[in-house]
Amino acid sequence: MSQPDRPDTSRNSTPGGTPQRSPHGTPQGAPHGTREGTPLAAWLPVLAAMAIMVTGCLSTFLVLQLDEFRPKVGDIVAFRPGSQDTDMWQMTIPAVRVSALGAAGAQCKLDPNVMAENGGSLVVEGRQEVPALQYRVHWAGSETTAQAASNCGDSADLMVSRTDLQRLANAAGGFGVGDKGIVR
Repeated sequence: MSQPDRPDTSRNSTPGGTPQRSPHGTPQGAPHGTREGTPLAAWLPVLAAMAIMVTGCLSTFLVLQLDEFRPKVGDIVAFRPGSQDTDMWQMTIPAVRVSALGAAGAQCKLDPNVMAENGGSLVVEGRQEVPALQYRVHWAGSETTAQAASNCGDSADLMVSRTDLQRLANAAGGFGVGDKGIVR
C-alpha cells in the first residue's frame, strides 16, 4: 500500500526509483506532445534552406562584380530593322549627349522599339567609373524616340548607365551583330 504524501515510484520507474523515459525523450506516462527540447533534426531543413539562400545571394553578388560580365569597349548593340516587339519593351532609357571633348550636354531618350523600327547600332566607346559607372556609346541609325523634343538624333555620342546599357542590349537580343538566336 502506498503512502499519500509519497509519489508511487513503482510505476514507470527503474528499480532505483528514477523515472523511465520513452525513446523520444519524454518521461513515460507524461502527456503526449511534451518534450524537454527541440532535437537538432527538426532544425536541419531550416538550416539547409538558410545555407542555400546565403550561398545563392553571395554567388550572385560576386558574379555581378566580375569585370568579365560588364560591357567592354568595342561591344556593339545592333537593332535590326523590323525586329521590334512593341508589347515586349515598354521602356525609354535616359541618356545624356556628350560633346567631342567629353562635356555633358542635353538629355535625350532611347526607345528600343523606335530604334529597332528602322535599325541602327550602339557602339561602346568608353567607360567612366567616377562618380558612377557610365558608358560612352555612339548611336548611329534612325531616330531614338518618337518624341522630337527628346530624340537623340540619327548620330550621337551619349552617356548611359551600366544597367541602362544592359537593358538596351537585352531589348536588342544581346551584344553583337550576328544572329542572336531569338525565337519570335
